[in-house]
Amino acid sequence: MPSLRRLAREPVLHFLVVGAIAFALFGLRDSAPRVIEVDPGLRSALRRDFERRNGTAPTAEQEDALVRRWADEEIQVREALALGLDRGDVIVRRRLLQKMEFLAEEGPIAEPDDATLQAWLDAHAERWRAEPRVRFEHVFVGRDRHGDAAEADARALLARIEAGEDPAGLGDPFLRGRRIGPATREEIDAQLGPGFAERLSGIPDGRWSGPVPSSFGQHLVRVDERAAGGPAALAEVRAAVRHDWLEARREEARRARMDELRRRWEVRETP
Repeated sequence: MPSLRRLAREPVLHFLVVGAIAFALFGLRDSAPRVIEVDPGLRSALRRDFERRNGTAPTAEQEDALVRRWADEEIQVREALALGLDRGDVIVRRRLLQKMEFLAEEGPIAEPDDATLQAWLDAHAERWRAEPRVRFEHVFVGRDRHGDAAEADARALLARIEAGEDPAGLGDPFLRGRRIGPATREEIDAQLGPGFAERLSGIPDGRWSGPVPSSFGQHLVRVDERAAGGPAALAEVRAAVRHDWLEARREEARRARMDELRRRWEVRETP
């Protein structure tokens, strides 16, 4: 008995007993069943994905194979996480960040009504402000066909138009057609060269004028319509305003989610 008491007080014995208990608990934990749950929602998602990729619904055998493949992947993913294989991997880190962002956005956002969208449009009017537009018809005299005589030939055509000749049968073919617009300054200059839209500003509406030079030659022009710029109507830009409003709500959700996560963690600077 005295020897047993001395043995019970030995630190080595204590270490061995604690180690044996820990080993036994670890073995029990490692041998405990780990559950992979396959619910109806998962099966439905796998069926939809199969149908999207193949154009037809999976058979019962194919669906079971999809579930088995998903379960095998899930087992490998969980084992990899348990081994810490996700740590230090930049690509995995990026994907996890994306998943967290999707998680922050997955909450439902109520569909905005027209009053909400109109208020958003009013608060950001410059983003959708309508630019001035011009619609006009022109008779083209190409530099490649007429050379240095292009301007003089255009003036001769203008005299014939003013004398009553139909302009539809005059001039050279133009790639963009005889009628242009309604178009903005940028769109007009993109078609006819820099500065053409500015030259149109001094032309009276409703009658043939010119010639007006372009990057391609000379043009006789009749301005048929000028639309002043200004705030856009909701009916014209509703889809874009809705998209912008929803994106703003998603960004608010992302910020709120990040604020919530920050409160759970403490960031410390180490020397």
